[in-house]
Amino acid sequence: MDTIRAYQALAYLQTGQWKQAEAALQAAMPQEREPRTLSERRLAWVWGELALAQGEAQLALQIAERLIATAPGSLPSQPAQPIPRLLKLKGEALIALKRLDEAVEALGEAKRGALLRREAPLLWQIHGTFGRVYRLLKREQEEKNEIVAAQAGIESLAQTIDDAGLREHFLQRALASLPKAKLVSPRRAAAAKFGGLTEREREVATLIAQGKTNREIASLLVISERTAEGHVNNILGKLGFTSRAQIAAWVVERGLTTR
Repeated sequence: MDTIRAYQALAYLQTGQWKQAEAALQAAMPQEREPRTLSERRLAWVWGELALAQGEAQLALQIAERLIATAPGSLPSQPAQPIPRLLKLKGEALIALKRLDEAVEALGEAKRGALLRREAPLLWQIHGTFGRVYRLLKREQEEKNEIVAAQAGIESLAQTIDDAGLREHFLQRALASLPKAKLVSPRRAAAAKFGGLTEREREVATLIAQGKTNREIASLLVISERTAEGHVNNILGKLGFTSRAQIAAWVVERGLTTR
């Protein structure tokens, strides 16, 4: 029941019905109660989304940080696993508070979590939020890259909707939610869609997703192992990743495995 109430409140929130959202949340769990179950944590997250929508960015940030710090299974001796929805909320609250560098850091973690969990519906929203913060930071090229990536994610998801009317409605709503960027050339749009990777680097990334080692990649592409290692390092640097597993998740999310 709590889960149903949480998504009911979220639906109200997404249609601008803040009073109804607040009433649904209050009936399920008062804002001040400390969540004890997964369902209650979901309710607390929606309370944070409501606070952000109502202009209470500091409260939204407090809720997000408290939920992140109390995530089940987190141990001081182990690296925290990114929780993309909470990190996105944190990033958006930091944007509202004009703490833009911190917002970039939080959104980077949100993106990493969404890629690891393969949450494509959330990933395009994170790209869109990144576009907003990069615009505020006047980092034009990065803004364009993120918006193009968001557009690509939206179009990819739209292809999974069979009903033409629903598909068009989703496309219109989702695309309208993105920051309006200046037009980019087809070449730049293609590069932005794939994180700036060259065609060869995309080929290497696809082989990484297939579990190939640097030596195997070098053999398949008829290049030296050192050159293969250089391509891998370039991919990690351009995408802001630290592991081959992240590259593999990115390849799947971009649909490169089917190319």
